[in-house]
Amino acid sequence: MTTAPEPRSEVEQDLADRLRQLAAAFMADLETQGRLVENGGAHDLEQLRAAVDARRNLPAHFRAAVDAIVDDFGFTRERAVSIATALRRRGLLGDDGEPEPQHDRASDSGSPSPGVRGAVVLARHFGPPLSTAQSAVQDPGSPGDWDEARGRAVVVATDLQTTHGDRLELMQIAPDHDRVTVAIRALSLADWEYWLQAIGAPADVITRRIGYAETATAQINGVDVHLTAHEVPRLLDAMSAVAGEPYYLSGRVYDLSCGQIDRAGRVWLYLGQRQEGEQPLLTMRGGDGTLYSLETIVSHLGPLTPAAPEVLPAVPEAGGAS
Repeated sequence: MTTAPEPRSEVEQDLADRLRQLAAAFMADLETQGRLVENGGAHDLEQLRAAVDARRNLPAHFRAAVDAIVDDFGFTRERAVSIATALRRRGLLGDDGEPEPQHDRASDSGSPSPGVRGAVVLARHFGPPLSTAQSAVQDPGSPGDWDEARGRAVVVATDLQTTHGDRLELMQIAPDHDRVTVAIRALSLADWEYWLQAIGAPADVITRRIGYAETATAQINGVDVHLTAHEVPRLLDAMSAVAGEPYYLSGRVYDLSCGQIDRAGRVWLYLGQRQEGEQPLLTMRGGDGTLYSLETIVSHLGPLTPAAPEVLPAVPEAGGAS
């Protein structure tokens, strides 16, 4: 059995009406100020407010740099903020909107060598420490020298560092005026292959041997990236020594005594034929027998990987069981 609520007195009813009107006016005021949120939305609103406050505290040129990185390179805003923050921390985005040159105090007694002048060496996370000369932050040039090409080089170098900076063989990544230089000390030929792909080098890239290093140049977002790989010549020579029939091409040694697998999984075989200039000619297994030069196959279907050696059936000895 339920009891009916007792009727309110005139005083109580008047007080309830006044409270209802006051609450309605308060809620309307909150909504006008944009402070009224749905259940569970207060946390999101607080995060949004913090982001807006942080953006207001950033210099205008920093926000412009983030917008330019997003527009020009298609990075997410979060990644663009990380890149711009790295540039600002290294003094490349001064508080007045111009790049702020930094000098290596240890090298004030003399000018940096031409090979490193204008380089900003980015820190790495693993591997042996760099020498003082390598780890020094050199003068990036006067503000008048800072242009779009140099800015793109710094962005590409920072992105390479972010993506590949934990590699053990990495020695240095440095923007140098309008290009980027990368130096590694290869522990195996797999490291050489990894960095050729990291800098966007085509399968038929032209490489050069300079002393104990192999070099290659490619492009990322229109910026030249120069790769210097120490120890690679020694590793290539060691591979040539154990290959059944070695052939050097585009910074790689191909063992023609085994099949070569292209990127589509087809196997190419060397049958001992060569064209003028000693370029090997290969034919596709199961094909029509047409011969193609190794250089053509690498250029259009590379990179190539060696096929596993085939195990031929044993020939029974004379007089043995059939």
